[in-house]
Amino acid sequence: MTTDETNPYRLRTGAWPPGTKVPAHVEKRVIVLPGRAYPIEAPLLFWTGSGLIEDGWFVQSVSWHRPPLDRGFVCAALQSALGEAPRADRTLVVAKSLGTHAAPVAAQLRLPAVWLTPVLTDTAVGEALSSYPAPQLTIGGSADPLWPVDAPHPSGAVMYVEGADHGMEVGGVRESNAVHMDVVDRVRAFAGSL
Repeated sequence: MTTDETNPYRLRTGAWPPGTKVPAHVEKRVIVLPGRAYPIEAPLLFWTGSGLIEDGWFVQSVSWHRPPLDRGFVCAALQSALGEAPRADRTLVVAKSLGTHAAPVAAQLRLPAVWLTPVLTDTAVGEALSSYPAPQLTIGGSADPLWPVDAPHPSGAVMYVEGADHGMEVGGVRESNAVHMDVVDRVRAFAGSL
């Protein structure tokens, strides 16, 4: 997609990190859907993507600028990334916050997924995650207002960190970094099980 008046949110998908060679086919690919103001360059997604690359995954990342809080927009971004990424034997979706609005479409496509700090205050996201038809890992924290205690419980594996907020931060820098590394380890183990 191009950046012009027909694309005001600067929606793009591409290989990550930039400059990565893009083959026609890969064994395994991951589609990364960022948060509204949390791009793949932000710590949690950066280290998760880097860890998956170390494990042989091709990363196709979505980027956007001030996107609307709109499920249709996020689902279209997922479809664009799937269409623009190399063909693959296996596909994994990793989505953070706003990106988790793609859960209903990912469920229809039966794509294994990792949902980082999902927006469980949204009924469609909560319903999709509570009855997800493919393997999924859902990660969040007790201090995240978008994961209320009365939200539907996600099916599959769940990593719930006491005291972690919407950025999966808890305490100071070292404590938050330790939580992020634990998340990366869980995501890599999950992806390796697929």
